[in-house]
Amino acid sequence: MLTEAQWAVLAPLLEGCRPRGKTQPHDLKRTLDAILWRHWHDTNWRAVPAQYGPWWMAAQTFIRWSRLGVWEQLHGRLVRHFEEQGLPIPGIDHDEFAYGGARKKELQDSELQVRQIANMLLSVQKQAAVA
Repeated sequence: MLTEAQWAVLAPLLEGCRPRGKTQPHDLKRTLDAILWRHWHDTNWRAVPAQYGPWWMAAQTFIRWSRLGVWEQLHGRLVRHFEEQGLPIPGIDHDEFAYGGARKKELQDSELQVRQIANMLLSVQKQAAVA
């Protein structure tokens, strides 16, 4: 799911804010692929394709990182990266965005942040295709 160009942008930003220990580095990209896939497709966790690993691992990582504020930190770092590069920051249509059934406020905020991260990464892919 994540292209090399997208991962090249995301990986260094992620290193400074992700917790250590739970997700092995070799599984990290696959787990992030699953989380982003779920948000790109605005579906439930069980719909995540098996190629991205167990859906429950992605869901647990998403929830744990939500509680630790990782998504908020990562979103802020990605916004700063875009600003430093002089790139436009894509938004999302809040009317079309469903919170995926998240009931707790912290998870709703994280759902929105991950959706914004996903849209920003899509714009990285589009810029790489143009260049």
